[in-house]
Amino acid sequence: MSLKKIAQMTGVSVSTVGRILNDPNRKCANDEVKRRVLEAAREINYIPNASARSLKTGASGEEKIYHVNILLTRFAHEAADPFYDELLMILEKELRNSGCIVGNVWHNAEFSDEKLSRTDKLQKLVDSLYPDNERHSDGLIVIGKVTGRALKMLKNKEKNIVSINRNSTNYEADEVLCDGSRIAQTAIAYLAKLGHTKIGYVGDCHNESRFSGYQAALTNERLAVDIDYIFDTLPNEANGIAAMEYFSGLDDPPTGIYCANDILAVGMLKAINRRRGRGYMPSVISSDDIDAAQYTRPMLTTISLPKNDMVRFALMLLLDRIRGGHRIVSRLEVEGTLVIRESCRPLKELTEPEYYI
Repeated sequence: MSLKKIAQMTGVSVSTVGRILNDPNRKCANDEVKRRVLEAAREINYIPNASARSLKTGASGEEKIYHVNILLTRFAHEAADPFYDELLMILEKELRNSGCIVGNVWHNAEFSDEKLSRTDKLQKLVDSLYPDNERHSDGLIVIGKVTGRALKMLKNKEKNIVSINRNSTNYEADEVLCDGSRIAQTAIAYLAKLGHTKIGYVGDCHNESRFSGYQAALTNERLAVDIDYIFDTLPNEANGIAAMEYFSGLDDPPTGIYCANDILAVGMLKAINRRRGRGYMPSVISSDDIDAAQYTRPMLTTISLPKNDMVRFALMLLLDRIRGGHRIVSRLEVEGTLVIRESCRPLKELTEPEYYI
């Protein structure tokens, strides 16, 4: 299937289709157009012509086109986190360029729900993904946290699984890991270096490596954990706004705040902007380095995760396992990188920054 076919299906030009599929992180004037193009590419099992020709002729040494399913477990489709959207777009591009067909793309936050994992509903949920009459895929890539019980059930359906995550699967499956605990410790260490001793946390607290890292980092810095400085919530912009409203209402609020996700920090910065001139202006640091992080005002200080490398390593592990290259469970760990921008300032600095988005 060609770019021309996708253009006909979506009502946009062939050049627009090519730009979106070749550079999924490219900013698009119309997000709806990007969504339609990506969905059309999945629908027709699109792979680049060069890859298709080499697979048909055997020029690449491989005669089989692999079908790969993708499961995103941290959010429902209608409440997407941009970090996972960016990972998904990169992954789809790499799969197509590797001569693979993107099968199902599932969005289901329930696979990361520890409470649901202990119920009978989980098995029904897994079974619903795999109707008896549906072709089984060659592999599954899981993006996001998944409970141990859910992963065991998925392994009964999929022979080859790779996880891309910040929370380890504890060697239940091959994984590419950017350790959330180390991410959080890097963030807290930077706030401490700036002189902050009252440091808050915004994000998921349930079996979450970034929260564990936050606690460990405070211990390392010889700082006390204050339960009033912890805002347990799921990652979205509205919850970031709610967190800022909560902290601003405390008699003695934190001066520095670590958000487990950039999208939470974006919400906090928007709330700070609304409160401009009313005194409370904490330093904010987060993790992910989504595209929007560099366009906030002030620009967001964050721990950048190497999304492209995480995807490429995951695909390398998956294809190697499919082809029988390795059988033992394997882990590749990558490092996050501190990106210093404007949203953090030394505690002693009294000049109020400009906060606007």
